[in-house]
Amino acid sequence: MEDDIFLQLSSLINGGSPSPLSGPVTSSSGPASPYGATDSTMFTSDNMVYPDIKPKRAADGRRNVVVIDDDFSTLDLMTIYLQRDYDVETFDNPKNAIFYLNGTIPDLIFIDCYLNVMSTKKVLEIIKTYKELANIPIIYLAEPSEQAAIESKLPPGVVDIISRPVKRGDLQRMLDTYISDEEPEEDEAADHPIM
Repeated sequence: MEDDIFLQLSSLINGGSPSPLSGPVTSSSGPASPYGATDSTMFTSDNMVYPDIKPKRAADGRRNVVVIDDDFSTLDLMTIYLQRDYDVETFDNPKNAIFYLNGTIPDLIFIDCYLNVMSTKKVLEIIKTYKELANIPIIYLAEPSEQAAIESKLPPGVVDIISRPVKRGDLQRMLDTYISDEEPEEDEAADHPIM
C-alpha cells in the first residue's frame, strides 16, 4: 500500500496527471540507470490515483509552519523567526515538501511564488489533491517587484503575500491573522463528571 502511494506521488511530481478512476500504478520496465541496466526500483506510468494517505496533525500541541523556497537565506531567516514558538519545516526542494505534506497537516504554508525545481502552480495543484490540506492557508513569498504582478491573480488557496526579505513585524501580522490561538473546544461534560 505504501509503495503504491509513493508511486502515485512520484507520478504527480514527475508530471503525470491525476486520474481518480485509474488502477494501480504499474510498469513493465523502469528508466535506464547511468550504468546501462534498467533500474527495476523505478516505475513510470501515465495513470495516477489520487493519494489516499490521510495527513495528521501534530499531537504535541505546537503549531506547524512549512516554508518552501529555493532561496536559502529566506529559509534560514524564517527558521530564526519561527523556531521558538512553532515547529518549522523548511524545504528548498518542493518535491521533498510534498512528501512531507503527504503525512502532516501544517497550520500555515509559506511558498515561493516562483520556484525553479517545480512550478509553484504544480506544487499547489498537488497540495490541493489532499482534502485535509484544502483549508490550510498558503502565503506567497515574493520580491517587492513581483508583488504587484501577482497580487490581483492569486490562485485558490493562496490567501496573502509577504515580501522578501521577510521582516519580523510582517511575519507576526501574518501569523496573528492566519493561525488561530484557539484550542479545540473540549466537551464540558467530560470536565464535570456526573455524581
